[in-house]
Amino acid sequence: MTLLDSTIHSAEVTKKLMPLDCCIMITDPSGLIVKFVPAQTFDMGVREGDYAVRGGTVDECIRTKSSIHKSLPQELYGVPIKATCEPLFEDGKFIGAYAIGLSLETQATLQQTAQAIAATSEEITATTEELAATATELARDLEKLKQSSKLVAEHVDKTEEILSFVSEVAVSSNLLGLNAAIEAARAGDAGRGFAVVASEIRKMADNSARSVTEIKKIINAIKSETEVITLGIIESTAIGERQATASNEIASAMQQLASSATNVENIAQII
Repeated sequence: MTLLDSTIHSAEVTKKLMPLDCCIMITDPSGLIVKFVPAQTFDMGVREGDYAVRGGTVDECIRTKSSIHKSLPQELYGVPIKATCEPLFEDGKFIGAYAIGLSLETQATLQQTAQAIAATSEEITATTEELAATATELARDLEKLKQSSKLVAEHVDKTEEILSFVSEVAVSSNLLGLNAAIEAARAGDAGRGFAVVASEIRKMADNSARSVTEIKKIINAIKSETEVITLGIIESTAIGERQATASNEIASAMQQLASSATNVENIAQII
């Protein structure tokens, strides 16, 4: 059995062993197709007994007596095809050509899917990075607010110190007014004018004491609200920092996904 006969007899088995759909064409030295095993998903429009298409992969292989590899666009046969043709030699004599047309439909789908994943990953990465930047900026702003809240609390504490001083002055003034009233009573008619002044001093001291009490209540309320706000800011800052960290992790994961999609596309091109 000649080499050409062997390739003809093994063509059917060879097609079954191929993982992708394909067709197999074997010609004699003149380009006459002596064996053709058709594909299932595309039709190259040739049959046994025909001659190889002039200018095609097989014709070029026969003319050059060298290996020919071509990628045929989807427009020709409905699916993209990778055509490979090898010249056959026996005892140094050219005896024909052996060609395989391999469907790249799966490869094309894989490439399109990989490109879609990469594009989507890039969009999500950009959005996530923007979110991370916003979360980081928010965390910085909240930190500034927290510091401002601390300053407010410090000012409130200083205000309480001033009120304590005013309260002491009010007490002292009240005692001074009381002593003045006593002395005015001792002076009798001569001390009536001084008694009026002493009475007004005591009223002023009492009013100051009551005002200090009311102001303390207001300041304590402000202090309580400030503490609540500060606590909320601290919690919000922690949340913002966690969001920034999570967003950066998501962005990193999406970049890895985009890289994996690129690797898939590269593998698809190798097929």
